Amino acid sequence: MKKNHLTVIIQPDVSLSAKRINPILSFSFHKRVIYYLFFSFFLFICFGISGTWSIIQNLEINNKITLLNAELDQLDWIESNVEGIRKDEKIIRESLGLEAWENNFDINERLGKGGSESQTDLIIPDINVEQEMLEIDDNRPLHERVHDLKEGVHELYLILSKMRITLNCRPTIMPVKDNAIWITSGFGWRKGPFTGLREFHKGLDISGRKGAPIIVTADGVVEKTGYNRFKGRYVRVKHDERFSTVYGHLMRYVVKKKQKVKRGEIIGYMGTSGMSTGYHLHYVVIDNKKKVNPYNFILNRNEQTLASSR
Repeated sequence: MKKNHLTVIIQPDVSLSAKRINPILSFSFHKRVIYYLFFSFFLFICFGISGTWSIIQNLEINNKITLLNAELDQLDWIESNVEGIRKDEKIIRESLGLEAWENNFDINERLGKGGSESQTDLIIPDINVEQEMLEIDDNRPLHERVHDLKEGVHELYLILSKMRITLNCRPTIMPVKDNAIWITSGFGWRKGPFTGLREFHKGLDISGRKGAPIIVTADGVVEKTGYNRFKGRYVRVKHDERFSTVYGHLMRYVVKKKQKVKRGEIIGYMGTSGMSTGYHLHYVVIDNKKKVNPYNFILNRNEQTLASSR
């Protein structure tokens, strides 16, 4: 045997009776191999544990990433809903006359429009720029927007609780009872369809099919019916001491003076009487004897109907 070497001998069972035992296998190796084996085993254990721990950490990180992505998706959903509620709140505020500014719409030249009367009573709304910029500030943290929205909705609830009776006399719905309608001219400055000159349009032109039902937008009393060379056959309804509405270019009306009407009741049918380029309703809202933007009072407006007014 060599010095500093170890010999391993594999032999048969020694219990067997035999005069001579022949090893099955024998081999020798240096003692340092034992040290190398122990060191390698030690490294294997260390790196194995470290690798296993790294794998576990990676799995935990991946799980956390998955949870974070799910929370981000949930946050986006919440933010989208908050934004939708904020827009609904703004519509309600506008319908209650709580906004200090009004929008002038881009004018779409398609479909029916009506001519304008004298501009002696035109009203140009004041624009509160600071208020408008605050309304469109969407860069604030979500929790601040949620808090403000909660406070705003609570305020609206208190206001609405005090205005239940008054709201019956506020023009809050679309004046045309039909799905196939289109706003072709909004409230504000436009190019006149008959003169080609710049003029101020004091209502909404809502186009639709011939004979579409025209409904009154709030409770009230028919104040006047008749024919005007500008707005053709028309109906004027007085809702209370503050609000009145006018419905022009009718094919015919089915109410008479001093008749009481309820919100949603049919008062006439869409036509093209008077100065008109096509079948449409000229709808006017009068607030304290001033013609204001009807768009701000309509609660059941939708994107399809109002696409041309954006």
